[in-house]
Amino acid sequence: MNRNDTRNWQVSINDPTIRVEEAEDIAQCIYTILSTIPGSDPLRPTFGSQVYRYVDAPINKVEPRLVYEAITAIERWEKRVAVTHCRLLTDGPIGRCLEIEATAIAAAAQMIITVKI
Repeated sequence: MNRNDTRNWQVSINDPTIRVEEAEDIAQCIYTILSTIPGSDPLRPTFGSQVYRYVDAPINKVEPRLVYEAITAIERWEKRVAVTHCRLLTDGPIGRCLEIEATAIAAAAQMIITVKI
C-alpha cells in the first residue's frame, strides 16, 4: 500500500485519528450509503437508500424489498464494487444486519461486508 496515493481513503467513522483505505474504505462507504436517508444531504438530495423504510417492519414481509433497496443503492453509488449476493441476517454478529458479498472491480477481490441496520 502506497501511503502517498491519496485516491481512495477517508477518515474512519469510528476513530477520527486513523484513515481507512481499500476494502475498509469501500465497506465504510457502503455503510454510509445504506444509513443515509435520501434528502438528508443537501448537496446530493438523491444520495442514500430506502433501507430505512423497512428497518422496523416484520422481516418475513419486507426481506426481499430490503435486500433489493440495498443492492440498488450500492450499485448506484459505489462503482468500485459489483454486488454478487446480499442477504438479511436476523441474528447476526451485531444484531439485525445485511451481509453483502461483493467483488472489488479494480482488484477482482471478493469481500464480505456486514452492515447493521
